[in-house]
Amino acid sequence: MTPWRKFRRWWLRRTAPMQLISYPKCGRTWLVMMISKATELHYGITLDNPLRLRDYHGRNRQIPSIYVHHDGGPEFKRADELETDKGGYRQSRVVLLVRDPRDVLVSSFFQQTQRNVNYQGRLETYIRGPVGGLTTILAFYNIWARNAHVPKALLLITYEEMREAPAATLRKVLDFYALQEISDAEAEAAVEFCRFENMKEMEQQGRYATRSLSARRSADERTFKMRKGKVGGYREHLSPQDQIWVDGLIRETLDPTMFACYHTTAAEPRLSDGEVGP
Repeated sequence: MTPWRKFRRWWLRRTAPMQLISYPKCGRTWLVMMISKATELHYGITLDNPLRLRDYHGRNRQIPSIYVHHDGGPEFKRADELETDKGGYRQSRVVLLVRDPRDVLVSSFFQQTQRNVNYQGRLETYIRGPVGGLTTILAFYNIWARNAHVPKALLLITYEEMREAPAATLRKVLDFYALQEISDAEAEAAVEFCRFENMKEMEQQGRYATRSLSARRSADERTFKMRKGKVGGYREHLSPQDQIWVDGLIRETLDPTMFACYHTTAAEPRLSDGEVGP
């Protein structure tokens, strides 16, 4: 990355009035596409790259500028290397998207081994690794839990609630970003357009001018950005021993606020101490 791009990202993170932040593999692309499609339907503006939400502001100043990012590339850092000072967000309205760390772990592993090819080890090694493993994810969540009061306003949403009630979740986000003019019908149409199966088909066809919505190998599902999107899909990949280790570290480490986010959804009932998920 050039010094100019680094500076621009730093500047945007400190000046953008509206921001959407998530750890990678939390469903951010899906949420951004729903926001983008709803904006397109209401304002009649089409972008070559619909993931660059802030570009809508350049086409129509009535549309708020929304900067979408991962808060400094946490997946490439150790837990003790993550930025703990969130003072740069004091003037911003921030949507923070989180997901069950277990599903994030597995999805991140496939991202790093099949899509970006940044890692060549095994899953059981990756999840315990110091960079991008479970300790990094939990530290990222905990830092934001401690700093939730810092932004001008913060809306915490989960991938699990998006899967359970996508239209209601999108409505909540649009209102938070002062996009109340977008009607419920337009929001529901955006949700329908961005159904997981449709998103996957768009990625396979390379419909948009961005690598983020293009499969590395169209015949290999493991290389897709939109791979499976299941809630609790980690059970298909983590061994019983790995599940016990992961669940134990989450209970010991994760901030109670974040823990409650995904353990109180209908799709994932909260586990009692000593209980192992199916």
